[in-house]
Amino acid sequence: MAGNDGPFGAILDRMFKPSAASNEAASSVGAEEVVTSFLSAINSRDDPSDIVERYFADEINYVDTSYYNPIEGKEALRKHLYLHAGSSSLSTLTADSSEVVVVDDIVSASSSDEKASVCVMYHMATEGGDDVLDTTAISFYNLRGSKISKVLDVTEPTSPKPGDSGLKLLKSVSKLIGDETILVKRGDEVAGIPSVSVVENYFDAWNRRDMVDATLCFDENCIMRDLQYDDALRGRDEVEQHLLRVKDCLPSTFNFVVDDIAVASNKAGVVWHVENNQDPLAFTRGCSFYTIDERSGLIKSGFEIPEKAPPKLGYWNTLSSKFEAEPIRFIPAAIWMAYMYTLFISDGILPGVNALALEQRTWEEVRDLSLNFFLVAPLLKLPFSPAVHPMLEGVFNLLLSWAAMFAGFLSDERKEKPNLLPFGPMLVGMQFLTSGFLLPYLFTRTPETATEAYQEDIDGALQATVAEWRPLGGLLGGVGTASILWGFIGRPEFGPFSERYASFGDLLSIDRVGSSFIVDLVIFAIFQGWFVDDDLKRRGVVLEGEDADIGGELAILRNVAKYVPFFGLAVYLSFRPSLPGR
Repeated sequence: MAGNDGPFGAILDRMFKPSAASNEAASSVGAEEVVTSFLSAINSRDDPSDIVERYFADEINYVDTSYYNPIEGKEALRKHLYLHAGSSSLSTLTADSSEVVVVDDIVSASSSDEKASVCVMYHMATEGGDDVLDTTAISFYNLRGSKISKVLDVTEPTSPKPGDSGLKLLKSVSKLIGDETILVKRGDEVAGIPSVSVVENYFDAWNRRDMVDATLCFDENCIMRDLQYDDALRGRDEVEQHLLRVKDCLPSTFNFVVDDIAVASNKAGVVWHVENNQDPLAFTRGCSFYTIDERSGLIKSGFEIPEKAPPKLGYWNTLSSKFEAEPIRFIPAAIWMAYMYTLFISDGILPGVNALALEQRTWEEVRDLSLNFFLVAPLLKLPFSPAVHPMLEGVFNLLLSWAAMFAGFLSDERKEKPNLLPFGPMLVGMQFLTSGFLLPYLFTRTPETATEAYQEDIDGALQATVAEWRPLGGLLGGVGTASILWGFIGRPEFGPFSERYASFGDLLSIDRVGSSFIVDLVIFAIFQGWFVDDDLKRRGVVLEGEDADIGGELAILRNVAKYVPFFGLAVYLSFRPSLPGR
């Protein structure tokens, strides 16, 4: 990495200075090179698809302890790295981030069957070289050949540190927690390392609660950091006092189990978890990194980082970063919260009783409207078609055809642009709870960054076909038009317009479902234009700057789509530029 210019290059140079012990096997050095190259790719903001293909095995098990569940398989990892960029240290970095990963130390061990383990201690720094507080982390990698097959990454808690509080909480609930939520898998055995190292002796002494033997594993002048605590432990006496305090916090049935270890003559990396009566405890994994005095064989320094207890903040970090980048997302978020409260909980804001009251009349109305979906049953005069007010039927079917029209934007969900809430299922949900699904999608969706996308990139063959089906706008526009006409002239027994309008008003004055449909129509009219600019962008249309090519008929089409409710969207889907194929 030498020879890079500028502050970013200086950071990369600082990161990757050779640090492997001189007596390591060539395969260990090769494994270290794979891992450091992976971290370099993160710092370079390489495309996640390229990172996954280059460095990871098909069966990758990737545990980022900022999240509850492991990421299994290359496709799931690719989606994670796209979706959660910037949410944690090893979830890739966003293009506008000023941070990089800085390797502090690294150790590896290998076996004769092309298996290797690599442990890395690192922290985050700005491109200018300033360290970012509370970002020390340790990650442990298992490799098969040149591919990474397993990763565990743990990061230090933010200040103020939890100290003994986490241990005391663990002790108080030790009889109630087990392995129901997270299964701790032991790592692969790595051959070619000493059968028993000073680090393993330390863990063994701790489990025997022999703190004298445990303390004797440390150099007289050692420096230890348990990153649950604010201060370093200096000297063997302070280490002993700390171990005794931890011992008092945990019941005697708790043991630390070493899952894997990478050890050389002068350093060691360990991944471990805690068991209670030989049952793994959820959220108790951790990593440690130790340096060893080669003359005495004792531990002279170390860092220990346990897994953060719930709540895990990975998803929250991803979501909050979207609001920070685009504060306008607070508008649909606030409207959604008001909508859900008004529809399901409140009494007096909208007519009728709240939806949670489970009023029989409400569910009968929903059933009858559903049976008359898209007016098929009443137009065919099917015997099971219930009689419903035609204006209510018109509003209901106009709303559903409008919701279905958003299928034209299914290209918003692609392999390289996943969303926190996948658009396909959200689109289906809109047929049942309309704005209840549209609004969360809008304030959680991933913004469009691509200047060109392809039909083959759309997530799912059916979605790709529907999204780019040119007649979609005209067909659903026709259904909506028919719904409006049905409201005016359908079911003649409901009288002329003035009579049916008056009876419809009377119905809405007592009907929570019908009045919520009117609210949905207003919300759809406000937010249908939120999809348009991103849709044009991925079709190669430049909207801003000197190279902007949005003009003439295309500019008119854009404005019609954004500002003419329903019919403008139908026109846009019929005449917009096509998404190219590869």
